[in-house]
Amino acid sequence: MSESSQILFANIDNCCYFKLCGELRYTNATGMDDLIERVFSAPIQCDQVVIDLNQAIFIDSTYVGLLASLARYCQQQHLAKPTLFSTQNEINELLFSLCLDQAFQIVQQPTNVTADMTSIGAQHYSEQEQGQMILRAHQALIDLNDKNKAEFQPLVTLLQQQLK
Repeated sequence: MSESSQILFANIDNCCYFKLCGELRYTNATGMDDLIERVFSAPIQCDQVVIDLNQAIFIDSTYVGLLASLARYCQQQHLAKPTLFSTQNEINELLFSLCLDQAFQIVQQPTNVTADMTSIGAQHYSEQEQGQMILRAHQALIDLNDKNKAEFQPLVTLLQQQLK
Protein backbone atom coordinates (compact mmCIF):
# COMPACT_ATOMS: atom_id res chain seq x y z
CA MET A 1 0.00 0.00 0.00
CA SER A 2 1.34 3.41 -0.87
CA GLU A 3 1.93 5.90 1.89
CA SER A 4 -0.78 8.08 0.38
CA SER A 5 -3.57 5.68 1.39
CA GLN A 6 -4.66 4.12 4.63
CA ILE A 7 -7.37 1.69 5.72
CA LEU A 8 -8.46 1.82 9.34
CA PHE A 9 -10.98 -0.53 10.95
CA ALA A 10 -12.73 -0.81 14.30
CA ASN A 11 -15.63 -2.78 15.69
CA ILE A 12 -17.43 -0.41 18.07
CA ASP A 13 -20.45 -1.94 19.85
CA ASN A 14 -21.06 -4.31 16.90
CA CYS A 15 -20.70 -1.48 14.39
CA CYS A 16 -18.03 -2.25 11.80
CA TYR A 17 -16.35 1.09 11.09
CA PHE A 18 -14.13 1.50 8.02
CA LYS A 19 -12.11 4.70 7.62
CA LEU A 20 -10.51 5.06 4.19
CA CYS A 21 -7.95 7.81 3.69
CA GLY A 22 -5.90 9.18 0.81
CA GLU A 23 -5.82 7.86 -2.74
CA LEU A 24 -7.98 4.74 -3.00
CA ARG A 25 -6.85 2.87 -6.11
CA TYR A 26 -6.95 -0.73 -7.30
CA THR A 27 -3.20 -0.85 -6.72
CA ASN A 28 -3.75 -0.48 -2.96
CA ALA A 29 -7.14 -2.23 -2.64
CA THR A 30 -5.97 -5.70 -1.56
CA GLY A 31 -6.12 -4.84 2.15
CA MET A 32 -9.72 -3.60 1.82
CA ASP A 33 -10.74 -6.61 -0.28
CA ASP A 34 -9.25 -8.99 2.28
CA LEU A 35 -10.82 -7.09 5.19
CA ILE A 36 -14.32 -7.23 3.63
CA GLU A 37 -13.94 -10.99 3.11
CA ARG A 38 -12.74 -11.50 6.69
CA VAL A 39 -15.46 -9.36 8.28
CA PHE A 40 -18.27 -11.23 6.53
CA SER A 41 -16.84 -14.75 6.71
CA ALA A 42 -15.60 -14.62 10.32
CA PRO A 43 -17.55 -14.57 13.54
CA ILE A 44 -17.10 -10.80 13.87
CA GLN A 45 -20.35 -9.42 15.21
CA CYS A 46 -21.35 -6.72 12.77
CA ASP A 47 -24.88 -5.35 13.09
CA GLN A 48 -24.18 -2.11 11.29
CA VAL A 49 -21.58 -0.89 8.78
CA VAL A 50 -20.19 2.66 8.58
CA ILE A 51 -17.69 3.86 5.99
CA ASP A 52 -15.87 7.15 6.49
CA LEU A 53 -14.46 8.66 3.28
CA ASN A 54 -13.94 12.16 4.69
CA GLN A 55 -10.15 11.85 4.39
CA ALA A 56 -10.20 10.20 0.97
CA ILE A 57 -8.90 12.40 -1.83
CA PHE A 58 -9.41 10.03 -4.80
CA ILE A 59 -11.35 6.82 -5.37
CA ASP A 60 -11.27 4.65 -8.50
CA SER A 61 -13.94 2.32 -9.86
CA THR A 62 -12.39 -0.77 -8.26
CA TYR A 63 -12.65 0.79 -4.81
CA VAL A 64 -16.22 1.97 -5.53
CA GLY A 65 -16.96 -1.62 -6.55
CA LEU A 66 -15.51 -2.87 -3.25
CA LEU A 67 -17.89 -0.50 -1.47
CA ALA A 68 -20.77 -1.88 -3.57
CA SER A 69 -19.78 -5.43 -2.59
CA LEU A 70 -19.72 -4.34 1.05
CA ALA A 71 -23.28 -3.05 0.66
CA ARG A 72 -24.28 -6.34 -0.99
CA TYR A 73 -22.88 -8.30 1.97
CA CYS A 74 -24.94 -6.15 4.32
CA GLN A 75 -28.05 -6.86 2.27
CA GLN A 76 -27.32 -10.61 2.26
CA GLN A 77 -26.86 -10.53 6.06
CA HIS A 78 -30.16 -8.61 6.42
CA LEU A 79 -28.36 -5.67 7.99
CA ALA A 80 -29.45 -2.05 7.70
CA LYS A 81 -28.27 -0.13 4.65
CA PRO A 82 -24.67 0.88 5.43
CA THR A 83 -23.91 4.53 6.15
CA LEU A 84 -21.23 6.30 4.15
CA PHE A 85 -19.80 9.64 5.29
CA SER A 86 -18.13 11.88 2.72
CA THR A 87 -17.59 15.62 2.57
CA GLN A 88 -15.49 15.49 -0.62
CA ASN A 89 -17.50 16.97 -3.52
CA GLU A 90 -15.66 15.11 -6.30
CA ILE A 91 -16.00 11.78 -4.51
CA ASN A 92 -19.68 12.43 -3.77
CA GLU A 93 -20.33 13.23 -7.44
CA LEU A 94 -18.73 9.90 -8.39
CA LEU A 95 -20.70 7.96 -5.74
CA PHE A 96 -24.00 9.47 -6.88
CA SER A 97 -23.17 9.05 -10.59
CA LEU A 98 -22.57 5.33 -9.97
CA CYS A 99 -25.82 5.14 -7.94
CA LEU A 100 -24.20 4.20 -4.64
CA ASP A 101 -26.97 6.21 -2.98
CA GLN A 102 -29.18 3.19 -3.81
CA ALA A 103 -26.94 0.94 -1.72
CA PHE A 104 -25.80 3.34 1.03
CA GLN A 105 -27.19 6.05 3.19
CA ILE A 106 -24.78 8.81 2.12
CA VAL A 107 -24.20 11.51 4.73
CA GLN A 108 -22.29 14.55 3.49
CA GLN A 109 -20.98 15.52 6.92
CA PRO A 110 -17.83 14.97 8.98
CA THR A 111 -17.73 12.18 11.54
CA ASN A 112 -16.53 12.42 15.10
CA VAL A 113 -15.57 8.82 15.86
CA THR A 114 -12.60 8.64 18.21
CA ALA A 115 -12.09 4.91 18.56
CA ASP A 116 -8.86 2.96 18.61
CA MET A 117 -8.63 1.80 15.04
CA THR A 118 -6.53 -0.97 13.54
CA SER A 119 -4.49 -0.09 10.47
CA ILE A 120 -5.02 -2.67 7.73
CA GLY A 121 -2.03 -3.40 5.53
CA ALA A 122 -1.95 -4.49 1.93
CA GLN A 123 -2.20 -8.22 1.26
CA HIS A 124 0.10 -10.00 -1.16
CA TYR A 125 -2.08 -10.95 -4.12
CA SER A 126 -0.79 -12.70 -7.20
CA GLU A 127 -1.57 -11.06 -10.52
CA GLN A 128 -4.42 -13.57 -10.94
CA GLU A 129 -5.84 -12.79 -7.46
CA GLN A 130 -5.63 -9.05 -8.12
CA GLY A 131 -7.44 -9.55 -11.44
CA GLN A 132 -10.16 -11.57 -9.66
CA MET A 133 -10.55 -8.76 -7.08
CA ILE A 134 -10.93 -6.12 -9.82
CA LEU A 135 -13.44 -8.38 -11.62
CA ARG A 136 -15.51 -8.96 -8.44
CA ALA A 137 -15.51 -5.23 -7.66
CA HIS A 138 -16.75 -4.29 -11.12
CA GLN A 139 -19.36 -7.07 -11.11
CA ALA A 140 -20.70 -5.58 -7.86
CA LEU A 141 -20.90 -2.19 -9.60
CA ILE A 142 -22.81 -3.52 -12.61
CA ASP A 143 -25.18 -5.39 -10.28
CA LEU A 144 -26.32 -2.02 -8.88
CA ASN A 145 -28.15 -0.86 -12.02
CA ASP A 146 -28.39 -0.87 -15.80
CA LYS A 147 -26.46 2.40 -16.21
CA ASN A 148 -23.42 0.90 -14.48
CA LYS A 149 -23.89 -2.29 -16.46
CA ALA A 150 -23.70 -0.35 -19.73
CA GLU A 151 -20.60 1.50 -18.53
CA PHE A 152 -18.61 -1.38 -17.01
CA GLN A 153 -19.78 -4.54 -18.85
CA PRO A 154 -17.05 -4.21 -21.54
CA LEU A 155 -14.38 -4.12 -18.81
CA VAL A 156 -15.95 -7.08 -16.97
CA THR A 157 -16.11 -9.08 -20.21
CA LEU A 158 -12.46 -8.27 -20.97
CA LEU A 159 -11.35 -9.24 -17.45
CA GLN A 160 -13.30 -12.51 -17.65
CA GLN A 161 -11.56 -13.38 -20.92
CA GLN A 162 -8.11 -12.48 -19.56
CA LEU A 163 -8.58 -14.43 -16.33
CA LYS A 164 -9.56 -17.71 -18.02
